[in-house]
Amino acid sequence: MQHTRQQTMSPRPTAGGSGVQASLIDLDVVGRVLAAADVGVWQFFAAGPRLLASSTALAILGLEDGEALEPDERALDRVHPADRERVADELARSRSEAGPFSFEARVITGAGETLWLDVHGTSVHGAAGFEHACGTVQNVTGRKEQELFRELLLVTLGHDLRNPLTAIQIGAGLLLRRGQLGENDSNTAQRVLASAGRISAMVEQLLDFTRIRVGGSVPCACRPGNLGVLAAKAIDELESEHPRRPIELSTEGDLEGSWDVDRLDQMVRNLVSNAIAHGDVDSPVAIRVADRGRDVEVMVQNVSRPVHAGETEGMFDPRRSTQSATPSGLGLGLFVVHEIVRAHGGTMRVASSPEDGTRFSVVLPRHVESTS
Repeated sequence: MQHTRQQTMSPRPTAGGSGVQASLIDLDVVGRVLAAADVGVWQFFAAGPRLLASSTALAILGLEDGEALEPDERALDRVHPADRERVADELARSRSEAGPFSFEARVITGAGETLWLDVHGTSVHGAAGFEHACGTVQNVTGRKEQELFRELLLVTLGHDLRNPLTAIQIGAGLLLRRGQLGENDSNTAQRVLASAGRISAMVEQLLDFTRIRVGGSVPCACRPGNLGVLAAKAIDELESEHPRRPIELSTEGDLEGSWDVDRLDQMVRNLVSNAIAHGDVDSPVAIRVADRGRDVEVMVQNVSRPVHAGETEGMFDPRRSTQSATPSGLGLGLFVVHEIVRAHGGTMRVASSPEDGTRFSVVLPRHVESTS
């Protein structure tokens, strides 16, 4: 690839000058810096030479200089089957829409090795449509392998914790049901049972978070169910865990549908638990499940200090939501709710004001297909 020198609008810094100044950009230097960082540079054209790439990009992509590469199914054969459809969608979008794009995907080399590539680019369009795209590509296999190892470790740890936690819960529950404990011992057993329940909730959040990171979405095993009945069952159990916090449920219309019932039970629990954790301790949590024709809406509202717009934007981001972790969870509850709603093809909104408190509204299609 031929390198040229480009000059910015600002002159070279004068001798003795201070501060940061824009100056001449030497693309030879930039190219060497990118190569040293193992970052390849590429440019793809709508016509003429279809692909220009630096030697680093060619090596990363497993291509030979002068090799033909057309944006067809044969080129996508290099992409891992699990990522092929997503990559095809991203490339199609870059040809139909101008602007930046980025994605990570696995590719399979000629030797059968699987590599993770990080691609960043921008698509340029003119009057006739797509003209060219340019960007960078980097081999991030090492980083992705470390991430996957950490996630596998979390899954293994979560599964290994389940058995002793279950034994603790069964044992403490059995002692309480026998009714042969004194008052002090009974209180101790209740605290043990409550603590085990909180740890179990954390483990479930951790496992869900890891499943989503590894699989990209929450799998849904859908079957017929009534969302009103499901909400009532979840609330009955939450009221026993929080006997001093009133939870008011109202239902309206036809609430039958086809959903992943277990996941929606988890969704209701997480939303109500979040309202209990962050709401006014002297005010009830209100949940309403209503018929919306082809959809069903679930609303959970609590009296609390207003949540500012800047805060609501990060509520479903696991990197920011963990900052609001409570003793009963890791702060991942709303992230998991958001992913459950997304997997069901639904929408989720948050509204907050001094007059009405904070309200989460989830709208779910009445009939959802199962996903693997």
